[in-house]
Amino acid sequence: MDMGLQYGATKEIDQFLDDVVEQIQYKPVRNEIKEELAAHIEDRKAEYILQGMETSAALKKAIENMGNAVEIGVHLNKVRKVQKNPFIVILIVLLMCIGIAGSVRVRRFPSNSSSLTDISYFFYGLTIFFLTYHFGYENIVKNNKIYFKVIVGALLFCLAFFMIQRISVLELIRLRKPQILFAWELMIIPIIINMAYYYKNKKNKSIQLTTLIVAAIILCNSLRFNDFFVSANFILLLTISSTLLYMVVTGMLEGNVRNQLFTWLIGFGIMLAVFLATFSGNWKREFQQCFYPEKVVKNFRDDSYNSILIKDLLGKSKLIGQINLSQDELRSYFTSEWYFKNLDDFDYNYRMQYIDNGDVTQLEDILPVHYQTNYRIAYSMIKYGLLPSAAIILIMTAVYIMLIRMVCKINNKIGKVLAFSCVFALVLQFLLYMFGNFGFQFGWFCNLPFVSEGHSSIITNAVLAGLACSAYRYDKVFK
Repeated sequence: MDMGLQYGATKEIDQFLDDVVEQIQYKPVRNEIKEELAAHIEDRKAEYILQGMETSAALKKAIENMGNAVEIGVHLNKVRKVQKNPFIVILIVLLMCIGIAGSVRVRRFPSNSSSLTDISYFFYGLTIFFLTYHFGYENIVKNNKIYFKVIVGALLFCLAFFMIQRISVLELIRLRKPQILFAWELMIIPIIINMAYYYKNKKNKSIQLTTLIVAAIILCNSLRFNDFFVSANFILLLTISSTLLYMVVTGMLEGNVRNQLFTWLIGFGIMLAVFLATFSGNWKREFQQCFYPEKVVKNFRDDSYNSILIKDLLGKSKLIGQINLSQDELRSYFTSEWYFKNLDDFDYNYRMQYIDNGDVTQLEDILPVHYQTNYRIAYSMIKYGLLPSAAIILIMTAVYIMLIRMVCKINNKIGKVLAFSCVFALVLQFLLYMFGNFGFQFGWFCNLPFVSEGHSSIITNAVLAGLACSAYRYDKVFK
């Protein structure tokens, strides 16, 4: 029976259904409820007709036996109302407020590069988070085909364009802020996962298509931006492959689980091979920079020295309050004399901060140039002490634990995998950023979700968090 044709069959049915759905506050489910109730009425009417009743009498009795329309509507409104998760929302807003406070604080120092524009993006992020929280899940589920087609089209164009630029001596376009693509690479994760779920009944097609898309994205980024995207590619690879594995293990994909695991393993191997092979840097040096920076540090300009510097300053941290440094120690850190004994090659046109040597008077003058973005947690420990910083870390940890628990509570399969992928990407960023703040930097710094500056990254992480919370919010609404 075509349920789509049942509503509107008679005025009696229309009036009954309108009275029911008038009590339901969440409008997107009204049509679904109308179709379900109309089908039920039609089934009862058919039973009464088989018992010998006339059509009009059978319809009237079927509607009467349904009960009071208003009472049914009130009951369904209670059953269908969206779930609320206000505590997680409050904590995410609190983290963004901490980020705003940190940005306002560092603007006091002339050596920092924070601006009012940087701070305003936190407010944009809050707005987008609430919009995504209320409308994001419904939107991405209904319009994912359109989003996916746009991604595939843009990906094919970029692959062709960047490949031409790679083999050509001409640089046709210079992207001045590749961080935008870094952030947008993470934002398309839920769209890819939604696509994978859409093809869940196509045997191995879901894993195969996802593998192809992810490998193409990694290849595209590596062709144009070399090792700048190693962190983003790592997060993309691990998030997508882990979510696919979860879908396989929980039986969301059609087919034998053992065969699906074998297909997943091949797909993961392909994505990993592309990730490793397209990296233009040296993996051994990348590993040493992360775990043994003293083996590869060459001068005070590279990230290895920043890691060594941060580790040394963290070792001087107090429980409460700023570390104590004399004027000679400040100047020694500023010139890097404390680590590099030979200063013959010191270039005074370059400094840890853009100030003159004689103006080194405070802690902020000796920190890496982008400390307000890349080293917010380390800066907090050095500036305010271990205990206040531990409180911030505990709040952030609580947010991610609650997000993970929220994902576990989602019953709807598509909502669960979407929220799983979004939260997984957020947690990976958090972990990579924290490792970097303790002197174990992997690749280029990613941003600390909700707390550190970064225009596009603030927007991206607001969308990811909003989608995850939105999936939980609509869990009792969507099938």
